[in-house]
Amino acid sequence: MRESACCSVCSKQTSEGIYVLSVFLCHDCEQEMVRTPVEDPKYQFFVDQMSKAHRSMIVS
Repeated sequence: MRESACCSVCSKQTSEGIYVLSVFLCHDCEQEMVRTPVEDPKYQFFVDQMSKAHRSMIVS
């Protein structure tokens, strides 16, 4: 079984998900991100969360 990680968007602890540029996304957030249209206000939330998570990985 794969090791559990904390999702960078929702903070859920799970082993179901992917890493993008060293940032972990749970399966649910990944699916919601790829289905969210650019016009949806939640799209910018995802962009901001990914940017914040990626910056924190660079600093660490």
